[in-house]
Amino acid sequence: MRDSESSAEWCTHFARTVADEIRTGVQTGALTFGEADQLLARMQVLLEQALDLAPQPV
Repeated sequence: MRDSESSAEWCTHFARTVADEIRTGVQTGALTFGEADQLLARMQVLLEQALDLAPQPV
């Protein structure tokens, strides 16, 4: 994240970038709609885990 960029701006840019890349993948045939949906669902879980501020049990 750049110094002049707020976390909300960074998150918005990141989400748009991911959406654009997945959309391009579907349009070019690299991904099916089902694969794109599954990728988005897995990314959501990954991001939620990464942003979880609670300590994880070891």
